[in-house]
This record gives sequence, C-alpha cells and structure tokens, in this order.
Amino acid sequence: MRNRKRPEQLAWLEDLSGREVRVTAVGAGRALIENHTGILEYSPARVLVRCPKGALAVNGRELQLREVRRDALIVAGAIDSVEFPHDSP
Repeated sequence: MRNRKRPEQLAWLEDLSGREVRVTAVGAGRALIENHTGILEYSPARVLVRCPKGALAVNGRELQLREVRRDALIVAGAIDSVEFPHDSP
C-alpha cells in the first residue's frame, strides 16, 4: 500500500486513537460522515457535526439527516460545501 500524504490543514482531524473523520459522497446529494461525536447544529441550511478535534459543517439547501448512528450519519440535500471551521466548539 502506498503511503499517501494528507494536506496539512486536515492533519488535526486525527485523534489519539488514530481514527479520522471521513466524509464520503454517497450518490447524488448525500454525504456520509464517519467517526463524528455528535450533532451540534441542525437546520435545512447547515449541519454542524462535532468531531474528535473540532467540528465539520455541511452547508446547503433542504438538508436532512437521513441516517444517524453513534459514529456515522448521512446528510442529504443540495450540498454546497463541507467545511472544517477554524473556531470549533
């Protein structure tokens, strides 16, 4: 397996156990977020998810939580962006 380099701005996503927050596009208009630790904010325009070392924001229109599990969730809707805010809760 080839050792891939991760962008420096994403290096803070790895916690002490080695788990990383993963965001995967699943079909049209759906994002799977794995290894989250809770939902901080939910509205049709923004879903803010707590991560081991910060937060992740999914921004868009008509956003819905399709599936919520303890460490994974699916956000569906017209997703415009996924951001890792600098000032995380």
